[in-house]
Amino acid sequence: MELQLKATGHTASSFFDEVAGYVGFCPADSLVLREFLPLAEPHFERISEHFYERIVSHPMAHQTITGGAEQIARLKRTLVEWMRSGLEGPHDEEFCRRRARIGHIHVRIGLPQRYMVTAMSVMRLDISEVANQALANDSSADKGAKLERLKTAIDRLCDIELSIMLETYKVEVEDRLRRRERLATIGQIAASIGHDLRNPLSVMESSLYILRRRFSEDPRAVKHVEKIAHQIDECDAIITHLLDMARNQPPRREVVAGADLLDAAIAAARVPKAFVLEREGFANLQLWVDGGLLKQALVNLFMNSVQAQRGGPGGIYVNASVDGANVTISVTDRGPGFELDNVPKVFEPLVTTKPSGTGLGLALVKSVTERHGGLVSATNAASGGAQVKIYLPGAVPGSASSAAQGLP
Repeated sequence: MELQLKATGHTASSFFDEVAGYVGFCPADSLVLREFLPLAEPHFERISEHFYERIVSHPMAHQTITGGAEQIARLKRTLVEWMRSGLEGPHDEEFCRRRARIGHIHVRIGLPQRYMVTAMSVMRLDISEVANQALANDSSADKGAKLERLKTAIDRLCDIELSIMLETYKVEVEDRLRRRERLATIGQIAASIGHDLRNPLSVMESSLYILRRRFSEDPRAVKHVEKIAHQIDECDAIITHLLDMARNQPPRREVVAGADLLDAAIAAARVPKAFVLEREGFANLQLWVDGGLLKQALVNLFMNSVQAQRGGPGGIYVNASVDGANVTISVTDRGPGFELDNVPKVFEPLVTTKPSGTGLGLALVKSVTERHGGLVSATNAASGGAQVKIYLPGAVPGSASSAAQGLP
């Protein structure tokens, strides 16, 4: 994956050279850092523990770290490797690409930029303290100069790391602005043509009512009439999706039974009876959400799952898990899964890989989730099918988080 520097047109190589030159990072710094690695490595786990103590102490950390203790343990191991590879190098174009990939993951999971900047400051101080300890017993005459060279190299490396991370957030901000502009354009189009399109659709529906009565005894004619009716419903749904995204209204929350919401979404999505549909966690689940919006998001996910499995036996697994005041709903199918290159773009409006797709379904899922203050992610399950997770903070009625928001 190439470092995305769309605004400047820089490659990873030119970006790294520019930043390294600006902070004064040179081959001598790389050598000093590699020599420091064996002395620093025994301290990496302690630094990682300190790092995530600071992260999870933030009251909003649960919105980003949704996997609990297991996810934090994985993140700690990843951070240890990040520190090791950072000191080891080589500090070149490929180093820049690897760091950019990490930055884009931070953006994708919704890690706020302020977390990342503050965390880098904590990391810089901890590693500098390790440098002090490592040279504490050095009795050579140039001990002071050695320590100064090492700390300078550490500072320069941290400056480069921070620059790469900030650049990934800059790219994300520009992408979001483009997305908002695209949504604004969609909204203008939807507002101007939605009413005009619905008038002829209403006429068609009225005519279909008459045709159904006229041809009720002719099975072949009935079949074609129902096809027309289905296509009218599709057109109406597209207009509704456009208008829903354009309005971007805040959710009208109410207490909703999870099982009832799921049943309504399955029925509205017309999930084939032949599909194996497994559910978990909905039996006694009560949600504080906009039932209409969340139902539509689930309908879109189910419809995508059905379309992805046409011609096969078909199966959908829906899971709801509660963590304190927060709820995560995941929908996993048995289809071919997402193409990995398309995963970062699947929630963009008007982006689709389906020949007859509109690119609105997953965009609406993202819009609904964000209006609830949540996060949505897409990946491929271990079994190979597509998996979408909707994280909804404060979605449990009567919880501490809900009470803080004035919820029942």
